[in-house]
Amino acid sequence: MKDLDALAFTVELGQFYEKSKTAGTVSVTMKRMTAPRLLRVSKVKKVMPKGGNAVVEAESKDDVQYPCLVRAVYKKHKISTIIAPDDFDRFQNAYSTIIRAYMDSLKKKDRSKKAKKVSK
Repeated sequence: MKDLDALAFTVELGQFYEKSKTAGTVSVTMKRMTAPRLLRVSKVKKVMPKGGNAVVEAESKDDVQYPCLVRAVYKKHKISTIIAPDDFDRFQNAYSTIIRAYMDSLKKKDRSKKAKKVSK
């Protein structure tokens, strides 16, 4: 799997959609990364009770902003990128532009067969 920056990812995704016009499908997934290694160290404080054992507590989980992991698969080719919370709006605009550009290759479902089965 190739790890790309946001701009290279959108260019590669456009190429995936271009190739999929003839054959194949493109699958895109987005999810929030919640790995503990991504939490900011400054948001964690140590509490020393009288017993002497240190306890680690997070101040507030609302202040933490998580990055977004975006993956795309076309046949056996996989690409991914990590989008920072500050850059997500810019990435989403670029992503929506690509989706609109390649929307013409979608096929409309034939629902007439399904309607006939229900009516019988």
